[in-house]
Amino acid sequence: MKRFLIVSTVALPQVISEHLKRSRPDMISLLDVTVTGISVLPARFFEDVALHGLVVSTGELKHVHENAFTALTRPLQALGLPNNLLDSVPTTALSHLVGLDRLDLSHNKLKTLEADSFKGLSSLTYLDLCDNLLSQLSPQVFLALPVLRSLRMRGNRLSVAALSALRGLKRLEELDLSSNLLLGPMGPNLLPLMPKLHFLTVSENGLVNVQQGALMGLKNLTYLSLSHNQASGGLIQIDVLEDHSFKYLSTLTRLDLANNRIVAVSSASLAHLEKLITLDLTHNFLRALTADLVVPLKSLQDLRLDDNEITIVASDVSTSKLRLKRLSLADNPLNCDCTLLEFANWLANSSVLEEDKSSAVCATPPALENGILTQVPPGSLLCGEPTPPMMTRVPLAGVQLSLKEFRYDESTGINLLWHMEQCTEHYTCDSLIVYETIDDSEMRTESSPLHCDSRMMRDPCTLPVAIPASVHLKLGHKYRYCVVLLVPTAYDMSLGLGCSDVIVLEETLERRKIATEEQLPSEEDHSSMSSTQSSFGSDPRITGVHVNVSDKGYLHVDVVLSRMKETNLASTCELSVVVFDAISAIHRQRLNCSFAFVTDVEVSLPGYYKVCASLDELADVTVVSSATGNLVDDRERFRCVEVVEQDYSRQNAEVFVVMAVVAVTGVFLIALAMLGRSIVKRLRHPRIQAQCFLPTQEFEITHKAHYIKLLATTKV
Repeated sequence: MKRFLIVSTVALPQVISEHLKRSRPDMISLLDVTVTGISVLPARFFEDVALHGLVVSTGELKHVHENAFTALTRPLQALGLPNNLLDSVPTTALSHLVGLDRLDLSHNKLKTLEADSFKGLSSLTYLDLCDNLLSQLSPQVFLALPVLRSLRMRGNRLSVAALSALRGLKRLEELDLSSNLLLGPMGPNLLPLMPKLHFLTVSENGLVNVQQGALMGLKNLTYLSLSHNQASGGLIQIDVLEDHSFKYLSTLTRLDLANNRIVAVSSASLAHLEKLITLDLTHNFLRALTADLVVPLKSLQDLRLDDNEITIVASDVSTSKLRLKRLSLADNPLNCDCTLLEFANWLANSSVLEEDKSSAVCATPPALENGILTQVPPGSLLCGEPTPPMMTRVPLAGVQLSLKEFRYDESTGINLLWHMEQCTEHYTCDSLIVYETIDDSEMRTESSPLHCDSRMMRDPCTLPVAIPASVHLKLGHKYRYCVVLLVPTAYDMSLGLGCSDVIVLEETLERRKIATEEQLPSEEDHSSMSSTQSSFGSDPRITGVHVNVSDKGYLHVDVVLSRMKETNLASTCELSVVVFDAISAIHRQRLNCSFAFVTDVEVSLPGYYKVCASLDELADVTVVSSATGNLVDDRERFRCVEVVEQDYSRQNAEVFVVMAVVAVTGVFLIALAMLGRSIVKRLRHPRIQAQCFLPTQEFEITHKAHYIKLLATTKV
């Protein structure tokens, strides 16, 4: 019987050797020695001891004597010197081990392999060089290992140029090159001809794409791992699989492409992989399960798609041709509408493992959120009709938000006017989001907080929002504008969302009328306040006063005048701007008129301010009178805008305290009522199991289906 001895205490080699000499021959086959405090392996180590395998790991070993293994009664078959401080291969000492089959030099400090590093080890079949500092390889170093079948070089500093040293390894079956410095494309000449190679791992490198006919010298490869291919800093990853990338790998049965940036896979890129059984595409950016992933792969049984951006199953996926035994879709924002009906039916009745069936979870519509696809009633998988142009609504908590007017000027930016139906309900603003439409997809380009409180607004039914020119949206590009509101309910805050249709950004001399005329309010919020009108003439007129409040304590005032003749501008027109706080004027400025007048005024936040602009000669007097409410507002000659900036954190805290008290009282009363009802109905009605998602019928979903998908598929 073969036995193993592990020594993990502090001991001298002589003591161990004496003990082994007294042991019966062949009693110990493998000796694993962990000896601390030894930096040199001495000559005639373990004299007259018979071993098949020896592992010496001291953590401090730097040198092996050339006669360290000459006194063994039989040649070693396996030798391990891992977790030491060797900076070169102990070539002379190893040359005495005729017939050595396995050698482990992992976790040392090797930097270079010379041409004769493995001289005399012609019988070696397994070599582990993982986790060293190797960066240079002699082109002849592996010629001394004609029967080597397994080579592991993970965790070194090898470049693509160093791989030429692998020439001559005609019998190599397993190669691990993961966690090195292999950068650039993976092409046909990345590795030399190795006709016997079955397993190849090149994960955790810096490969950027897979070129046509890659690895053409590996015609018997059955396993290939390209996962986690990213350069330092994570800026470069595989994102492109060229057509016929795996043309010469027809024997491949397992392919690992996880943790890259792959956004799509064409059928031509996976062509020729007719024997592929397992495909791992987890942690990528795929947006759909398409026929290109399954149709060319006639033997595919295991498809792993966890953590992508998959929202749909393409209509060209024929479920009758799916032969999958495993299909994992966890952490994908599935949009469970009528297009998934056929796939859901196939998945529910397939032989796929139950845990995989449960991995397909709905993200949208809201009524089915977190519902397991195979448990959703088929009648709940619905498709909606598109909304009318230029108007998208989401009815939540009685509030409907729609875009009424749109205006863009290159110097001042974008002005949006939103209308709230049933606006008697209290709401606050949350954020403004801008999406750019490119081809058939949408990408979020701007997101900024938006603050308002309908209780502080003169007209809560209209909400003006200004996007300053500093956002740098591009003329001619297509954008969708969305406003998010918070609507308090009895126990929580509901979300309100209004989005425009896609609008081409073009400069307008006057507002585009989307609906009926609405009078703009003169009192606005933190994010944007504006007072505008669209009259233009030869006499100077104020067409807009825009005030934005910055987080750094500045009022950004922008006064827009109608176009006038240059003579009028230069000789007769003067513009006054006065900023008032709750008590008095804190800033005055008077200048000659210009088409666009901009100034910044430092203020203390939070607080109340009123900004007035005037073209009258007695500007200071009339503006002061207007600020106190004693002058009729001639909007063509002067305008005022009120700015109310509140401490929202304190206000929200007070609101939530009140809400919490109401909630506790409500829950207590409801609990009493439910207890009474349960006593009455227990004997008459059986218990009904609660659903994990709400039925579709309780919601009226009128916003566009493709916008729902956008919200669900934006990866953080």
